Amino acid sequence: MLEALGGLALLVRGLVIFSQALAVVVGSPARKVLTWATAGPLRAWLAGVLVGAISLNSSALGLSAIGLAVVGIAGFAPALVLGLAAKAGATVALILATTPLGALALPAIGLGFVITLHRRSKALGEALLGLGMLLLGISLMVQGLLPLTRSEFFSLVSRSLEASPAGLWLLGFALAAGLGSANAAAALALALAGSGVFSLEAALALALGGGAGSGMILVLTNWKNTPLARRIALAHLGWKVLVSLPFLVWVRAYAASSTQIADVLGLSLPSGPSGALAVGHLLYHLLASALVLPFLAPLERLMRQAVPDAGQEISPKYLSPEALDSRELASSLALREVGRIGDQLTQMLSETVRILAQGSGDAADVARREEKVDQLARAIVLYLSDLSARHPGYSPLVLIMAASEIEHMGDQVRRMLRKQDKLYAQNLEFSEEGRTELAEAAERVLGRLRLSLAALATRSEHLAEQVISEREHMERYLLELRRSHLSRLERGRVESRATTLAHLDLLIVLDELDQSITRLAALSQDLRRPAAEGWLSPQSPS
Repeated sequence: MLEALGGLALLVRGLVIFSQALAVVVGSPARKVLTWATAGPLRAWLAGVLVGAISLNSSALGLSAIGLAVVGIAGFAPALVLGLAAKAGATVALILATTPLGALALPAIGLGFVITLHRRSKALGEALLGLGMLLLGISLMVQGLLPLTRSEFFSLVSRSLEASPAGLWLLGFALAAGLGSANAAAALALALAGSGVFSLEAALALALGGGAGSGMILVLTNWKNTPLARRIALAHLGWKVLVSLPFLVWVRAYAASSTQIADVLGLSLPSGPSGALAVGHLLYHLLASALVLPFLAPLERLMRQAVPDAGQEISPKYLSPEALDSRELASSLALREVGRIGDQLTQMLSETVRILAQGSGDAADVARREEKVDQLARAIVLYLSDLSARHPGYSPLVLIMAASEIEHMGDQVRRMLRKQDKLYAQNLEFSEEGRTELAEAAERVLGRLRLSLAALATRSEHLAEQVISEREHMERYLLELRRSHLSRLERGRVESRATTLAHLDLLIVLDELDQSITRLAALSQDLRRPAAEGWLSPQSPS
């Protein structure tokens, strides 16, 4: 029994190593394929099967698809299809295990290890090593289960399970939910069938449950994510469960069809029922991913009712698609949305000032607001690109730059908090004078941010000039703070010496943040110039 568990452990670990190594080897082409896939469900299906077969890591691809939907790059339909199709592609792992390649497990491990010794080919060697571990794991599972088949107790248990396909389905569901892999549950079924413990029908029932249960990792991972993420994860799980039920009811016909296809592919003779099981595993996942295509629209409506949008849903407030026909109206709405993310940035920096001053605060709130700034800035840029496409000759570059600048400032604010968090993890603390100076400097930057955002919202030349003209004074002020910190170092202050790198880095971040604020003020001046490139058509008269 322990040998079988060891084989299962090798299988799961081999899958992880193999998929991670392949992600390095084919990472860039795979990312390009995923970007191409977001255009529609059919593309998503083709890309999911392809990338899933290459990486053998369908769970990671499913999570990536949900991530693309959350940031607004992919819709509900492409993200769902991409995750489902990836499961089908990843079943190639089980097909490989039933071919003569299975006998090459140990040579693959040995050769892979040697290749990993060379740095340039390390990823390729790890891929080969992982594949060998996967194949060896399945072989050890079969060998480990063979002695158990001779025991009367095991025979009794196996007969009881064979009499209950629903029980086997539930067992497979639980295994895949716990291991996060449909292939792991199917490999166990393959080992049980290969050792003669289970019939092909029983092994398929176990694999079907595993195929459905593998969707649980998406649900658990995204349970606290956005409503859209939860809708995709629940739809993935629910659809896999729903499609598996007819296969389970007509499992005998399912087994017969799988055997016939395995005969055609030449997998039956060398591997017995294992080849038919691998084919059945592939067949279920391929059909589940393909059959969803005609039902995407009603499925999305159903999931929207089951998981309605919540108050915390991150979405633009002012960007109206209907307004895109009017250049002036759409530009004004985009400016209001830029002001909205500016308000989020102001609250982020305000909370950061409080944390710097007091040494404690709600860093989680700052992180949530940064996510909101990132997603809204992306929505603004895409909205303005659509506006530019509808009105040839018009380039809304100033507003795009403003949104990008605010998003960049959000990253800088988060960087400040990460520096302080790192100090806390090391049980270090700024000196009292150092903390006071940093908090006061951040407070000054916050005041300048408010002025710059006000200049942007009102297109006030006076406020913009004030921000720009005070930049030189701010540079001198930050230089004085560096000299003050150096003075504490010269006096041998213990806290200052321990935190010197973090202190100086925070001053650099504050300086960079103030530079961004000054650039934002300059952009607000461009908004006042009707003929400025980036605001109206360059052909407009000055």
